[in-house]
Parts: sequence; structure tokens; C-alpha cells
Amino acid sequence: MRSVLALGLWLALGCAEVRVPTAVEPQRSAAETLLARADTLAGAGDARAAQYLYQRVVREFAGAPAAATALYRLGRLESDSASGLRNYRAAYGAFSQLLDEYPSSSWTPEARAWHAALADLLAREDEAARLKLQIRWREEEAAGLKLQLQQLRAVDLNLERRP
Repeated sequence: MRSVLALGLWLALGCAEVRVPTAVEPQRSAAETLLARADTLAGAGDARAAQYLYQRVVREFAGAPAAATALYRLGRLESDSASGLRNYRAAYGAFSQLLDEYPSSSWTPEARAWHAALADLLAREDEAARLKLQIRWREEEAAGLKLQLQQLRAVDLNLERRP
């Protein structure tokens, strides 16, 4: 009796349907999930939230390829005037970090181009700020010289009026 019962159980289990996945979908890592969310937020115009998530990926997944992607997208987001963030120095920093920490990343060639363009832009902005400051100093100097000229004219008129 036991052998018949064991045979029945064996047949029942042996004939049971076993599900074997034919195509395994790769699961997203936590970093990829955060990147996808940040991309969605950036596309929807929520640049601040996207910036936060990109920075979070860089912090929490340092060394992972997703961190290189996050740095690249962060740099692009911060250099985009339409995003509302437009911080060229921060973008330059993101591309610098990408080039320093992930030199063999697939983003390296594009990051190098952005880095060079932003370096040139920042140099020109710094030069423009320096020149504006010089102009302000020159205007103040000119105002002082005008005042001195008026005072000299007054002295000269007083000297001419004396008999």
C-alpha cells in the first residue's frame, strides 16, 4: 500500500507544471531606478527634484556606472538655462568629477567636450566680471576728477575776479 501511495505521489508531483522562465527580464538596480525617476522629473520640468536624485545616485552608488551617468546628466541639467538651475560652475564641477572618477566611462568623450566649453565660458564670465569692476572703478575715478575740475574752475574764477 505504501508503495502505491508513494508511486501516486511521485506521479502527481512529477507531472505537476513547472514554470521555467523563457526570457528573464533584467531587474533594474536601485541606482538605475533612481536615474529613471530623475530623468522623468527632469523631463517634466522638476529640475530641483531631478538634481537631488542625480546627486543621491552619485553619493550612494559611488564607483558604479550609474554614478557616471548621474554626473553626466547632472552636468547637463545644471548647464541648461531652460531647467531653471543654470549654474555653470556646478555643471563644470560635475563634469570634472566625472572625468576624474570615471575616466573610462562611456560618457567621457561628451563630458570632456562639455568640460572644455564650460571652462571657456567660465573664463569669459570671470573676465567680464573683472572688466565690469574696472569700469565701475574708472567711473568712480572720473566722478572724482570731475569734482576736482569743478573745484579748480571755481578757484580759477575767484582768482580772475580779484583786482
